[in-house]
Amino acid sequence: MEIASVELYFHEILTAALRSENVRVKDTTEYYLVHLLCNYTSAQLSPEPLGIKLAQAAGAEPSERVRLLQEVGDTALTTSGLFGESLTRRTISVDYYVKLGRTAYSQLANTPRLLSALLREVCDELAERFPNLVEVLLSLRSNMNLCVPDDVVKLYERWQSTGSSYLEQRLRRSGVLLPRTKTSH
Repeated sequence: MEIASVELYFHEILTAALRSENVRVKDTTEYYLVHLLCNYTSAQLSPEPLGIKLAQAAGAEPSERVRLLQEVGDTALTTSGLFGESLTRRTISVDYYVKLGRTAYSQLANTPRLLSALLREVCDELAERFPNLVEVLLSLRSNMNLCVPDDVVKLYERWQSTGSSYLEQRLRRSGVLLPRTKTSH
């Protein structure tokens, strides 16, 4: 079967993973997750820790607060879901990412003047179902047949903690799809 677009591809594997894990979400939440996966392949990642971003969100201007909370929630979900097994070898656990993500999405769900009712509803479901959605993304990843050798995982972990452009280039040459990083100018 030929896949017409990245969005269709992610929709198909997400739908299969949701069925496989027996998790049901609203159509709007499913669409958000497909969009999140599509954007993750070209997202810019900041090297700043998510816990610090969550703390910064508390004192930020309203639009910046929304941006930071969404970034924390989305990054925590994709990291814990797609790369959860690599977190077991680090001092930061999947549980930590789950707490960060749930908190961020929960706070987003409670921002009535800044987000539409529909997006607040999605964020509420993401917060409530976060651990289940981590399992869905783990299932999704296994359905994608991503077999990554240990040395590439270690290289990825070093890149994630250092933001090294050299390590990024090595990973890309190894065929690893990485989100774009923010360049410092």
